Amino acid sequence: MGLFNQPTESAFGGFFKPAEHNGHLVLITVVHGISKKFDTLRNEEIDQADVDVVDLEGDNELREHVNVTHKAIVSRLAPGATFILGRIGQVATKSGFQAWALNPFNEGTDDAKAEAWVNAHKPVFNQAAPAPAAAPAPQPAPAAPPVNTATGEIAPGVNLNDPAVQALLAQVNGGAPAPAVGGTPPF
Repeated sequence: MGLFNQPTESAFGGFFKPAEHNGHLVLITVVHGISKKFDTLRNEEIDQADVDVVDLEGDNELREHVNVTHKAIVSRLAPGATFILGRIGQVATKSGFQAWALNPFNEGTDDAKAEAWVNAHKPVFNQAAPAPAAAPAPQPAPAAPPVNTATGEIAPGVNLNDPAVQALLAQVNGGAPAPAVGGTPPF
């Protein structure tokens, strides 16, 4: 064995094969993105989704970065979407063929099953958990104003020659000049 190993299909998540999940409840935990790729069989560009998915009626294992190329599945996904729950099945196309699709889930039973899976996998599964909001930094208490404009009281250590203090004293005095340093406000 050399220094390097060949990549395996599972390392890339592989391709989602709907026939292997027919009728099964699947939970797409996150859609990493949707892009275009050229399909040589169809001779056209098709959409492909990169998703993390778990078959809740299969092996119950989360498979990450799985490629989904079936139009009736990809068309029901959006980049960045999380917790898309549905059943894999087939729908008739305009041309009369059957296409694999992500169909609605059964409310009340399927969603409970998916919720139980998410809760059971919380220690290792945290994709959709929002980042905890940072607690706001405690704000320092506002400094006491040098002059209480209601009472005229001057805070200890205030420089009465400071122009800001002089302006406050003038405001308290109804526009009259501030008292000289060391004096007491006239009220």
